[in-house]
This record gives sequence, C-alpha cells and structure tokens, in this order.
Amino acid sequence: MKYLPIMLSFAILAFASPAFAQVCCPNGCVQNGYGGCWRNGTNNYCAPTSCPGSSGSSGGGSGGGQTYVVYPRPLPYCPVTYPTQASRDEATNRCVDTLSGNAMLWGCLFEDDAGKAEDQRTGLSCADRQKALANQCRARCARYVASLYYCSDTSEVWQRPGNFGDIGGQVYGSARVDLCGPPLKTSRGNLIRTRPGILQIHR
Repeated sequence: MKYLPIMLSFAILAFASPAFAQVCCPNGCVQNGYGGCWRNGTNNYCAPTSCPGSSGSSGGGSGGGQTYVVYPRPLPYCPVTYPTQASRDEATNRCVDTLSGNAMLWGCLFEDDAGKAEDQRTGLSCADRQKALANQCRARCARYVASLYYCSDTSEVWQRPGNFGDIGGQVYGSARVDLCGPPLKTSRGNLIRTRPGILQIHR
C-alpha cells in the first residue's frame, strides 16, 4: 500500500497533456522524477521554474510558445518514510542490527590474521567486536533513515557520502563498520606491560 501514492502520481502524469512532460529546475536543483525538483544531493524540495520557450501562461497565447505546468510540491505524493521520532529510532536500530549481522557474517566467517589480532587486542570475540564496531555507525544510520522518502531509491540514499557510500556501502546493510568510528579500546589486560623492575601502563 505504501506505493499507492506513487502509482497515483504516475497515473496522473500518464493521462495528463504533453504540457506535463517537462519540468525545469533552477541552478543547484535537479528533477526528482516525480514532477518536481530537489536540491542537489538531497531530498529537499525547490520550486521548478519556467522552461525555455514557455509562454509563462496557462492559456495557448500567441507566438506559439509552449506552456509548461509548474508541478506542486511533491511531498503529498512522496511523504517522509519515517515521520515520527519513534519510527526513526526503530528504523535506526534495525539499520545498526543489519550492519552488525552482516559484519559478523562476513568479518568472522572469513576473518583474517589482522582481524584475529584485533580480537586479541580488544579482548573481544570476533562477533562482539563486529557488533561494537557496527554500533559506532548509529549516527550514520540515523542520517540515512532521516533522508528516506517513500519514493526514494534506497540504494542511492544509502550510498550518499555521510551515510555509507564513503565507507564502502553499496546496498542497504553493507559498509566498512570499522570506519564508522575510532578504533575500539585495547583490553585492560593488554594495557599493562612489565619490564624488569618497572610497571608501565600504555595508553
């Protein structure tokens, strides 16, 4: 049912006159594919402008100029996917859980020597370490969730820099979770090193 507004929007466009076939956007904005414009790299609405050659009126005025209809704000047809803080929090938790599950699957199933060394350094099992790393991605998950509209291409939103595209995220749930935050803390047992007659604590 969530796709019904989008389908209705396409139906309106399909049976409209050719005047609805083109939308022109001002500088800094691009067509969103749903009859309006968004600011570059965002889902923020910006008002379409008259296209070159438009007569600027709704009637067929003299001079043969073609009239283009300026589409209304698209949000009634493309609402925010998670409109409340509670729904965003729930979706953010799901995002973190998905990242964690994928990281544990691939990071531990094919764990290399560097990963095993990190397990030893942090004093964590591979699964617990991957879970802790994924939890550092929570802010990115929150940004991703807040960027979603019903008509969004979820992969495109996921791949945006600042969400997950800059740390290897190509599809939902994929990313280098080790790049979401600082290195995990070294375990207490590894912090203490001894030398003859000297007790050192490495930070």
